[in-house]
Amino acid sequence: MAETIRVETKSAWLSKINWTQVVSFAASIAAVKGINLDADTQVYVVMAIQGIQGVVTWVLKTWFTPSITPASASVSGQKTMTLD
Repeated sequence: MAETIRVETKSAWLSKINWTQVVSFAASIAAVKGINLDADTQVYVVMAIQGIQGVVTWVLKTWFTPSITPASASVSGQKTMTLD
């Protein structure tokens, strides 16, 4: 028997995960193009930014995401999903 589960949806613009990705991308670009650093330091800064971004995304998604975006909820354009 199929079970229907209802979850809260929110705009993708309000997603903590999306904003984490945008900020880390901007910081990486700034480290490579906008800040006058030598090549070795740039590599370490970008590695640190990407490592921190991965951990922050994991923590937010695992423990601090009680809702999903409408795009995540839709399957083949449907707004509901049935779990078997």
